[in-house]
Amino acid sequence: MLGFGFRTLRLHRIYATCDPRNIGSAKVLEKVGMQKEGRMRENLKLKDGWRDSLLYSVLEQDGHK
Repeated sequence: MLGFGFRTLRLHRIYATCDPRNIGSAKVLEKVGMQKEGRMRENLKLKDGWRDSLLYSVLEQDGHK
């Protein structure tokens, strides 16, 4: 998917977020080459209140062509 985004859609940057409690999702994002940029505090409101998110990204120049 990253290759499609960079080659076909000509994107420069692709990002993803995940719940900090979801360790499996964070590991998947790291495994595909995304870098953790940080934590966004209380950026998502759900039924039980506000939640934090982890932000990951990868740049075209990081070699995902």
